[in-house]
Amino acid sequence: MNTPAAPESEARAHLLVGALQAALAYILYETARRGAWPATEAAAFMPLFLLMALAPLGFYLASAAPLQRRVAIALGVGALALAIGAYHGLTVGGLAERAREQGPFREEDYLRPTFVLGLALMVAVPAAAVAREGRVRYEPWFDALLHNTLLLAQGGLVTGLFWLVMFSAAALFRLVRLPFLGELIERGEFWIPATALVFSYGVSLAVTQRTVARFLFERLTQLCGWIYPLAGALGVAFVASWLVQGVEPLLQTRRAAFLLLWFAVLCVLLVNASSRGGLDAPRYPRWLRRALSTGLLVLLPMVAVALYALGLRIGQYGWTVDRLWGLFVAIVVAVFALGYALNAVAEWLGRAERCLVPATNAVAAAVVVLGILALLGGAIDPRRVSVNDQLQRLARGTSDEQDPIRYLAREGGVFGRRALQALAADDPVFGGVPAARQALARDALSDPKTRRERLAERLRALPVFPPDATAPPALLEALARDGGLPGACEAQTCLIWRLPPEVLGDGAYALLARQAPGARDAGGARIWRADEHGQWAVRGHLPGQGLDTNCAPQAGHQALFDAVREGRVELLVPPGRDLGVGGLRFPVQRWNGARDCG
Repeated sequence: MNTPAAPESEARAHLLVGALQAALAYILYETARRGAWPATEAAAFMPLFLLMALAPLGFYLASAAPLQRRVAIALGVGALALAIGAYHGLTVGGLAERAREQGPFREEDYLRPTFVLGLALMVAVPAAAVAREGRVRYEPWFDALLHNTLLLAQGGLVTGLFWLVMFSAAALFRLVRLPFLGELIERGEFWIPATALVFSYGVSLAVTQRTVARFLFERLTQLCGWIYPLAGALGVAFVASWLVQGVEPLLQTRRAAFLLLWFAVLCVLLVNASSRGGLDAPRYPRWLRRALSTGLLVLLPMVAVALYALGLRIGQYGWTVDRLWGLFVAIVVAVFALGYALNAVAEWLGRAERCLVPATNAVAAAVVVLGILALLGGAIDPRRVSVNDQLQRLARGTSDEQDPIRYLAREGGVFGRRALQALAADDPVFGGVPAARQALARDALSDPKTRRERLAERLRALPVFPPDATAPPALLEALARDGGLPGACEAQTCLIWRLPPEVLGDGAYALLARQAPGARDAGGARIWRADEHGQWAVRGHLPGQGLDTNCAPQAGHQALFDAVREGRVELLVPPGRDLGVGGLRFPVQRWNGARDCG
């Protein structure tokens, strides 16, 4: 057994790690604020950012290992962070929709891999810390995993209390016209090192004095033990409701996959927190233990419906980075669901209670780590996969070519840029690119200012209805900044409509297209209106689908477009603000909510 280091040496080691993290964080902060290298180069900034955030995390998460091994693990984590950061920095190259002053990449370009790789480290580093002779025993690994969770929570708690005291004291000093403390804590050279050092010291307290962590763990398991039966009962009731009303209402929310997977992950966390990963003796009566174990079977239909909902969205709009990550989460949850289902069957056959929970958790942990490394490390790059799929959507034909073109520009990274360049150059590999698609690709490749100028020119050429109306120049500028002009928009297929004042007040406009821009908004249009300061913003939404006399939605974007051109749009009562065309009601959605059919 390892002899723990003395509290003084632990504190010094953690403060040293915090100081190194603070120094690198301040350098990155200052270069980003001043627009200097390396903040101007993604291939330099991103690996340094991941190194700054994750190498100390690796040291903290290896708390179950001797100090020397912790240093080695932190160095290994730093090398991994540099490698993945360099890969992402070299493959970012994406074009944002608007100009950015901070640098040639977005915050999510480095925050997402930092967060996701951090989750993989939460699972993998404790295994490396407790490994003995190349083998990892489940119990010490899971205990280290739980302890690390509480360790980071305690560090965050100490840091939060520190800043609560600092901000409270600053407010007191301002009362007597002494703003020095408030000004100090707003300076990067103070708050960055202060945060890093206080957090590292809070972690060192959790490592050397485990009484608080043990108390928090006992309370956590107790609370989760109370909540877990409630979550299980609600999950069973929710799945049982499908027998009455089916899953169609759930799918219509367009958030079914996210909500189902979120609830399933929550159930998995409660199961493991309340039973220490299946290691602790059950806390409930036998009938309740059997019911809870069997109740976990509902995770299987939940995952199945989540995968079905995700498949529907992929079939409609193709692969995206978010959907690929969603599929990965669904696979991990499916591993848990299948393992816990087999565990329930084993218990009914007379095996020991929760006999398969540890094995299930170990397999799922391996899937998590290997999957994240494959997705982040380039073996299965979600950007490359999604770009290839969006190109296939374009080749098959889509109602709105601007949607996949925008995706290539904003989310495709260097893969999207190369695809846009090939489209703009009419690369023979595509078998002939239509002129309109080439123009969209050139627009996406141009700088934001040039793109806005081209959009503004096209907007000025559109007709405005009623015939006596004019489009304010500030509105055209706002529409150009928004970049929401359909790709095939011309004077015959698009128009700018000044809505009747009864709908949303004077000076409300909408950009209508006769051809539905795409299934995502069902041909709808956003309603723009200036505020009292002359700033144009979206104030409502005009649906592309109308409601018939039975409140059933019907495609109506073309009828509405033609009615606007011919002056045949009616105001319906009640409520006197909805629009009527050819027997269809178009309920206008406003900032305070949408009206119903009635």
